[in-house]
Amino acid sequence: MEVSRLFYALIGYGVSNRSLCKMLVEMGHRVFVSEAKALSEQDRRDLDEMHVEFEDNGNTERVLKADWIVVSPSVKPDHPIVSRAREKTLTDLDVVLNISKPGFIVAVTGTNGKTTTCHMFEHVLTKLGKRIIVAGNIGNPIANVRDEQLDYLVLEISSFQLFWSKSLPIDVGVILNIEPNHLDWHPSFEHYVESKLKLFTFAGKRFSHESCRKFINKRWTDVVGFSTMHLVNEHQVEFHGQIYPLRNGFLKTHQNLQNLSAVLTVLESLGFEPRMVLEALEDFTPPQHRMQLVAIIDEVHFVDDSKSTSAAATIAALQNYQDGKVVLILTGRGKNENYDALVGQLKKKVKFVVVFGEITALITPLLRASNVPFRVVENMEEAVFEAFRRASRGDIVLLSPAAASFDLYANYAERGEHFVRVVESLKEGA
Repeated sequence: MEVSRLFYALIGYGVSNRSLCKMLVEMGHRVFVSEAKALSEQDRRDLDEMHVEFEDNGNTERVLKADWIVVSPSVKPDHPIVSRAREKTLTDLDVVLNISKPGFIVAVTGTNGKTTTCHMFEHVLTKLGKRIIVAGNIGNPIANVRDEQLDYLVLEISSFQLFWSKSLPIDVGVILNIEPNHLDWHPSFEHYVESKLKLFTFAGKRFSHESCRKFINKRWTDVVGFSTMHLVNEHQVEFHGQIYPLRNGFLKTHQNLQNLSAVLTVLESLGFEPRMVLEALEDFTPPQHRMQLVAIIDEVHFVDDSKSTSAAATIAALQNYQDGKVVLILTGRGKNENYDALVGQLKKKVKFVVVFGEITALITPLLRASNVPFRVVENMEEAVFEAFRRASRGDIVLLSPAAASFDLYANYAERGEHFVRVVESLKEGA
C-alpha cells in the first residue's frame, strides 16, 4: 500500500477508528470522519485540534471522495454508501499492517473462545521471554502497535473485520469453531461462514478445529486440524498420544479444553514443547465473565458466563455439568438465531430456566412447547433470587444468556458485573 499522502474517510468513530485517525494524522494523511450517531463534545474538540473534518448523525456521499474508506466493524455489508465503493473499502487492520508489520502474526477467529485463546497465547509467550502484544477485536486497536518491534503479534479477528478486510499479512490463521452467530449482521449463516473462512485466504499456515472440516471441504488441503482435548483424570490431559499434567483448574472446562488444544497445536508447530506450554499456563486466569465461579451459597454454585452471547456458547457451557443440575438464566437481545438445538440441550441439562429481557418473546414459546420448566421475571435481581429458590444443594445457578446484552446493558461485562453484585448481596444475606 502506498504510504505517500492519501485521503482516508473513516466511517464510524469508535475505539479502532479513533486510534487510526490519530495515527494517520501524525503520518501526514488527510482524514475525514463520518459518524452515523452524534459525536461527543470531546470527540469534536479532538477532531478540531487535529484539523480533521467530520460529519455526524449520518453518513453522506462525501466519504466516496476519499482514496480509501475505512469502516468500523459495526458497518453492515448492505450499507447504502459503502456498498457502492467496496473496491476501496478497508479495515484498520489492512491500513496499519500493510504500513508496518510489527512481528510474526498469529490471527485467531471463531464463534467462541477467541479472547481467551489470544490471552493464552500471550500468557505462554510472555512467560517464555517473547515480546508479544494482543490486539484487534480484543479491545486494543491495531494502530496502537504500529511502532512496536515484536516477536509475536496475536490478533483477535471478528467475522465483521474479516468480511471487510482486503489484504492481511498473517503468518498463522486459527479458526476455533464455527456456529451460527451474528445473524443480525450477516444476511445468512453461509455469509457468516464465508467471512470466517476468509482468514485462510490471508494466512501462511492454517489451523482449525476438526468440527470446521465440513465448511473447509477441499478448498485448503494443508489445514492442520485439532480436536477438543479430554481429561485422562482430574489432573492429567492427553495430547497427541502423550499424557501431561494439567494443574490449572480454569482450563478443565469444555470450552477451555478446546482453546488449549488450539494453543498447544499451534505452538508445537512453532517449536515449543507441549510440556513447556502447559507449565507456563499453570497460573493462567481467563478473562472475566467466562465460566467464572462467583460464589457458593448453601452448596449452590453461582457461575458467571455472561460472555455467552449466542445459543452455541450456552450449549457449550451446559456441557460442563451433569444432566438436570443447572438452573439457567437466559437474558438479552437475540441475534436472529434458531434456538431449537439450545432447547434440546435445555430439556436434558437444566432443571429450571429463568428468563428476562428481549429474548423472552423468542424463547418462552419454545420452552413451553418442549415442557422445559421456566419463569419470566423483570430483572437481574429477580432472576438470581428465583434461580436460587429453584436450586438444591449441589446445583449450579448459571448465567449463560444465549443473547447479546444491548437490550438492558452497555455490554456483556456490565451484565456480568450486575449478576456478581446481586449474588454477593444474596451471599451477605444468606
